[in-house]
Amino acid sequence: MDGFGIHEIVLETPLHNKTIALMENTQVENIIKAYRNRYLSAIEDERVELVTIFKNHGPSAGASQEHSHSQIIASPVVPAHIRSRVEDAMRYFDDNMECVFCRMIRDEISSGERIVAQTANFVAFIPYAAFSPFHIWVFPKNHAPCFPNVSDDEMREFSGILKDVLSRVYYGLNNPDFNYVVRSLPGKTRHNDFFHWYLSIVPKVTKTAGFEIGSGMYINVALPEQSAKYLRDFKI
Repeated sequence: MDGFGIHEIVLETPLHNKTIALMENTQVENIIKAYRNRYLSAIEDERVELVTIFKNHGPSAGASQEHSHSQIIASPVVPAHIRSRVEDAMRYFDDNMECVFCRMIRDEISSGERIVAQTANFVAFIPYAAFSPFHIWVFPKNHAPCFPNVSDDEMREFSGILKDVLSRVYYGLNNPDFNYVVRSLPGKTRHNDFFHWYLSIVPKVTKTAGFEIGSGMYINVALPEQSAKYLRDFKI
């Protein structure tokens, strides 16, 4: 395959020392708007199969520049681990006639133990089997397979909960390095019953070592319920 791709940088603020946790909600909303607009622009190219939106914050998370920014990369291939995630979701739907992510959201809200924050239409929680301490997922509560389908009102609400969660991470964990990535349905299909977009936040409070690399199994030294309670109860 010829080398093809799209790589764009989203400069989140004109101020060098500002980060999303410290911004006004309207500033965060502008960042999310940029994500949606550039995503929609990228998938107009028939060669694009996957659009990845991500942020690296801090050196250990891969950030080579201190100035707050995000990145958008569009590629002509869908990697195996993403295809596997989609296929597993499809298989669960075929077996149970419901979206596995919708089921997980319903169970997490019902339990409440791992909830970090929630609004009318979005919920942030630490998964039952989180890969690492304080690994957070932010989901729309209503089924939505593709990130660019988000409406203006939903985008405003999503911006608010994202800023809220990142503020809890910033103050509660003393501004750790972190990555976040938007997980959205790959390909051109914008609607289906089995996949659900979300944003994954991974603070770098532990290191991946040989066992994780060699086995593909991750050691989490913190209980997700305790981590969620700490962030949920933290006074910003």
